[in-house]
Amino acid sequence: MNHQRQARLAGGNPALAWLADPVVPVPDAARPSVYAAVLATPSVVVMAALASLMVSVTAALRTGQSVFWILVLCEIVVLGLRLRTIFRARRTDSAGHVPTIDPAIRWSIAWAALQGVMAFTIALTDDKPLLIVTMAFILGLTAPICARNYAMPRLATLMVMLCDLPFKLGLALSGDPLLWLLLPMTIPFFIGVRALLGSFGRMLSLSLQVAEQHRHLASHDPLTGLVNRQRLDDILRGMMNAPQGSLALHCIDLDRFKPVNDRYGHAAGDRVLVEVAERLRQAAPDEALVARLGGDEFLVAVTGLTVADAGRLAERLHHALSARSYAMDDTARANVGASLGYACFPEDADTLDQLRQRADAALYAAKRSGRLRRYGPDVGRVSDAA
Repeated sequence: MNHQRQARLAGGNPALAWLADPVVPVPDAARPSVYAAVLATPSVVVMAALASLMVSVTAALRTGQSVFWILVLCEIVVLGLRLRTIFRARRTDSAGHVPTIDPAIRWSIAWAALQGVMAFTIALTDDKPLLIVTMAFILGLTAPICARNYAMPRLATLMVMLCDLPFKLGLALSGDPLLWLLLPMTIPFFIGVRALLGSFGRMLSLSLQVAEQHRHLASHDPLTGLVNRQRLDDILRGMMNAPQGSLALHCIDLDRFKPVNDRYGHAAGDRVLVEVAERLRQAAPDEALVARLGGDEFLVAVTGLTVADAGRLAERLHHALSARSYAMDDTARANVGASLGYACFPEDADTLDQLRQRADAALYAAKRSGRLRRYGPDVGRVSDAA
């Protein structure tokens, strides 16, 4: 099944974390997909390695120096390790786990350094056609390195430097004093590379922020900022499988809310809904899920609570919504109460669907009798929370 690839840093290595940082602002939710870019396009890795092998083999045949055959062997080994790292990470991702990118970064740096060693060695030869081929190869690496690693501009810059600087240093040491000019010319070259990567980074940041805004709007209520019904099921399934092993659902419906809209207008009703959301956030535990199901219906879900804890939370939520009136304007206030029904997993239900149905049943019973109710074993399998 196709899905958005994700990856992470293993942590513990500040140098790799610095190199992998996107530099530009990136939403936390998008950072794993940014990291995954270093595991993408293995075909580019193969094509670059083949081009390098062609240069190394040509150098070995033309110069007869055994060092180039050693470099050929190193290129093959590094290519194999890079591909193994990429495909192992993809298997990890397909298995539902988030792979780490630390090995991929290390092997990318090692490969770039290997190109620099090869280019430096060739630069010390007096073979002008080989020098021209090598120069074209090194310059040609800049574009794919930047394109593949633009989400990590520091890593891309380092790789370009490892490929380019040794070649220019080798040329400078080859005997012609004029070639020393290549070293100061490197400064504007790298400034240009960094500016290019910065431009790509800003476009990346903007696109990711827009995508995050769209994702947030699709999964959150625009008025209150709470999770909406579309995202709710996915989050609840994750909470259901949490290590805590318990889940309490509190379903809430406002009382006397329609008269607020009828008397004071929908703007006043919206202010009430925003304040209800804020009161629920303050009364619920920090780790709780607070959602707006639509209209004046809300839901609070919490893992790790005992039945008694869930009952105390129900009392706290009900009190937060009902104890104080709501401001309609500078002078008028309105009393808007709440009915609350709740159910607990695994005590009251075996599945998530069953838990939601029984929390709803408890809410309907609460609306009939007032105050709050828990799904229970007595008449209608609904009992007073108290």
